[in-house]
Amino acid sequence: MAGMLRSAGLLIVTLYDEYGDDESKIADPVMISDCGLKGRTLLTGDQDLVSTWAKEIAEAGVAVFVTTNNDEGPKQWGPRIIRARQDILRELRRREKPFTARISTDGRITQVRIFDGAHWKVIAIGRKNPPHANKYKSKTRV
Repeated sequence: MAGMLRSAGLLIVTLYDEYGDDESKIADPVMISDCGLKGRTLLTGDQDLVSTWAKEIAEAGVAVFVTTNNDEGPKQWGPRIIRARQDILRELRRREKPFTARISTDGRITQVRIFDGAHWKVIAIGRKNPPHANKYKSKTRV
């Protein structure tokens, strides 16, 4: 999947790129802390990571983007992440870190969790309503 995301212009550093053959030995808190120290954003398919390591995410001050269903594999998720690129960039510009965001199966950010210093607050990100077809249509009187 990294190759697919890179070919779409995303700058991706995988665990293997960073740690080589030791990647499987790197504990999640170490990876999270390392992302924070290097100013990186974390992309993961591990949905439990954001709840299990919420304290570590907050302390590291990172943004974490999570796919909603990693069982479908990289062939399905690569294009979805690419479609979510604008949403990802928008959230990175809009939010102070730390925060987590969920990437849906239709390639959108549908939920963001922000840390207010004491608690995580969930924000649902809705689909923008298309403009109404008759919004500017002039009304004629009979």
